Amino acid sequence: MIIPALDVLQNQIVRLYQGKYDTAQFYPFKLDERLLTYQTCGATKLHLVDLEGARDPAKKQWQQIQAATNQLSVPYQIGGGIRSYEDVKQWLDAGASQVVIGSMAVDQQGQVSNWIQEFGAERFVIALDVNKTDTGWAPATHGWLSDAKVELFELVDFYTELGIIDFLCTDISKDGTMTGPSFTLYEQLCAHNKNIKVQASGGVSSLADITRLVEIGVGGIILGKSLLDGAFTVEEALACYQSE
Repeated sequence: MIIPALDVLQNQIVRLYQGKYDTAQFYPFKLDERLLTYQTCGATKLHLVDLEGARDPAKKQWQQIQAATNQLSVPYQIGGGIRSYEDVKQWLDAGASQVVIGSMAVDQQGQVSNWIQEFGAERFVIALDVNKTDTGWAPATHGWLSDAKVELFELVDFYTELGIIDFLCTDISKDGTMTGPSFTLYEQLCAHNKNIKVQASGGVSSLADITRLVEIGVGGIILGKSLLDGAFTVEEALACYQSE
């Protein structure tokens, strides 16, 4: 599945380099129009991130994002600043098909477990953003400023036991760089558990990257900067995916 992605900061579409806010590149597209364009081009799922809310929950842009998503007929998943039961409920009530849980999934496993039991595992995507270390993959939290003590595959096992199958994994060193995905990361994740659906995110710059990720067996490919910069179109990405 090809999943076009839009990050929102200061109510504008933006891309960051390796998650750093001071690298923000703003795009002159209207959020609602861009979402509709992706939908019209054939995308069957969309990905949204409230970067303002992720940085400061008091500055959530949810009203603006919800207004832009009201016109969609395809499902979307949303992340950024979702840190309470009320946050999860608000987005699901607003029409999100899934909420994306990042730092909370690493630091507050008990609380997230309660949400999963309340709303159902199918309503969640667990986002595990990682740094490569000498011993493996270390999940990062709090705006990617801290490495967690728990290991990536331990978290995957924990959440799969709760029924989660959707995992969005990003190699932080690749995010927003268009230097190619972290193929080793996705090979290891898909080999670790063949029943999960891994959403590959970060670094995709060519149709060849998409082809290789499909061959690895990922369940979805998040496309942000590559689409905004016109490296290829949604239609080309879909054709590449479907040809495999």
